[in-house]
Formats: sequence, C-alpha cells, structure tokens
Amino acid sequence: MLASHCIIDGFLGAAAAQDLLDFALANEAGFSPSLVYNNESGSGVRSESRHSFRFEGDWKAQRKGFRAAIESRIEEIVSGAGSAGFRPDQMEIELVATRDGGHFIRHIDTRTKVLDTPTDRIVSAVYYFHREPQAFSGGELILHALVGEERLAIEPRHDRLVVFTSIAPHEVNRTAVPGDAFADGRFSINCWLHRNRPAGAARSG
Repeated sequence: MLASHCIIDGFLGAAAAQDLLDFALANEAGFSPSLVYNNESGSGVRSESRHSFRFEGDWKAQRKGFRAAIESRIEEIVSGAGSAGFRPDQMEIELVATRDGGHFIRHIDTRTKVLDTPTDRIVSAVYYFHREPQAFSGGELILHALVGEERLAIEPRHDRLVVFTSIAPHEVNRTAVPGDAFADGRFSINCWLHRNRPAGAARSG
C-alpha cells in the first residue's frame, strides 16, 4: 500500500510561479551540486546517488513567499500526508535545478541514524516549476509502497505541489534536457516539515 500523499495543482498560481522561474533563470551562477546525506560519512556530493543543483545564494524573499503559501494551506498539506493535526516546529526549504541526467536514487527523507539533530522530518513536499511548453522529459517522482511492490509515478508539472509522509520510499527518474540547457531544466522547491524531538530523546539507529 502506498503511503499517504496528495497532489495540489496550481499551488502558487501563474504569476508567483513565473516570478520563481524568472528568479531561478537569472541566478544560474548561484546553483551548486546538491549534497546527499550518508549515515557513515555525513553530507557530501554523490552524483551517483543524487545529481542535481542546489541554490546557495540569497533567496530570502522568494523563500518567505513560498513558506507563506505552505502555511496558508497547512491543514490540507499535513492531512494529505496522513498527519492530520500536526503542527510543524520547523520548516526546511531548498531550491533545486535538475539538468540533463539528473536523478535521485530510492531513499526516505527521515534520517534514521542521525543522533545529534533536534528535529525529525515528518512531512515532505516538492513544488515543481519550469518553462512552458516543457522542454525536458523524465524527472518523475516515484513513490513506493511502505510494504510490497506498488509504486506511483507523478509527473513534475508546472505549478504542482506533491506532498507525502517523509518515511515513504521515493526516487526521482532520470531527467533528459536537450543540450543540457539550464533554462530548459526541471526546477523544484523541496520542503520538509519538522517536529521537535522530546528533550533528552536519542536514537539508537
């Protein structure tokens, strides 16, 4: 059975989605290879596992607007992820560009063996935006069942938000971008809603 999830099309609206795209395209130089966490060696660039580019520049205004959009529909979002009534203690957000060959192997977003972090990811959300008509192919989000072989492929449509529980196994199919043109890539905002751990709580792994 697939984990709880929901899809919200037209999440930001045409104008806000275009503003985000314009910002990303004007700031190509601010994107650097994305990091991925490994239980043994911590965070690092591992393109065989995750191949994409994370924005490292100043995007406070855009991030503030996106955060406000999430907060305005928080009940719908957490309920869609199977966590009705959950109130996030923290919101983690990153802006990502996926170019030719971009992918992310199967993983979960909850860090099961990190002992020194004060919060846990509970709800994951991915917002997609890109040029229209869409120039890239692939890049679908694949949600896997918690138990069994069932899976669901979700297309990365412009102005679409996909929400799911952070313990759900998922991956990103390889993306093909003709000529590897940055402007024709698949852009996304990844968002995680966190819950504080009880004081003194620890994990054994």
